[in-house]
Amino acid sequence: MLVNTLSIVGRRIGWALLIALVGYFFLRDVPHYAIYTPDSYAEYWATRGYLVPHVIGAGVGILVGIFQFSSTIRRRWPVFHRRLGLGYVIGCAIGAPAAIGLAVHSDCAVCRPALGSLAVYWFGATFVAFALARRRDFTRHRQFMIRSFVAMNAFVIIRVAYKTPIPGLDAIEHRIVAEYLSCFVPLLATEVWLSWRAALAASPHSGRRDNPATAA
Repeated sequence: MLVNTLSIVGRRIGWALLIALVGYFFLRDVPHYAIYTPDSYAEYWATRGYLVPHVIGAGVGILVGIFQFSSTIRRRWPVFHRRLGLGYVIGCAIGAPAAIGLAVHSDCAVCRPALGSLAVYWFGATFVAFALARRRDFTRHRQFMIRSFVAMNAFVIIRVAYKTPIPGLDAIEHRIVAEYLSCFVPLLATEVWLSWRAALAASPHSGRRDNPATAA
């Protein structure tokens, strides 16, 4: 009972924080990309060929993904859920490769491994989630959808982290720390939540218990 209650509270807090971050990102960063000029894109003008599909693909994925996790939609309108899922996969299939291109051409050479590996992980998790859905393995499908969605939104967290002060660091150091923490901390937290929650929720009688008299 306690584990289920904590899980529900944790999910609600997590969704509230995520929606707040996404709203902040869309309101602050996305609108000026609609103005297709060097002044509007600033340092990203040189990589606009990757940035535009990344913003469009990830934007579609984020907006669709929020509804994909609705159990109400999944139960009442399964066909609509599947069509949303296809839209999510298409958005990620556009956004993730573009993110790889942005990582390769990043002016922060030290940051390229973090950004590139995050984009590859995002693409891979999405592909596995899609394959599992095709096999009707919906339990693991949901787990990989969570991984995909977190990886995609890590790019949103990065943009917010740029504006978060870290005392004692210069501009370059701040960028490196912000990008590495934003790439890997959300993924690590997701793995901990997925694995530890399952372990805590498991019945103590569901697995074999060693007999103390026969244990070595």
